[in-house]
Amino acid sequence: MEKQWISTIELLNYLKEHPNKEKECRLNLGYGLGSTHYWYWDPETNMFMHSRDWDFEPYTASQVVKWYGEGKWKIEQ
Repeated sequence: MEKQWISTIELLNYLKEHPNKEKECRLNLGYGLGSTHYWYWDPETNMFMHSRDWDFEPYTASQVVKWYGEGKWKIEQ
């Protein structure tokens, strides 16, 4: 089955359904380009943890939506 592009809100909901499980996600940049991001939901801090190859940093849902609101994602793993 081919992986589907999902919205930022759908990504956040998915992460909340799978707490503390790091997911490699691809952000669609258009024109066949993408950017790899690593995400997980930390229920203890109530924050989304994000990395692009360095230490994870915490973000609230509103911060993620502000920065990536219209973005489309594929969960790679």
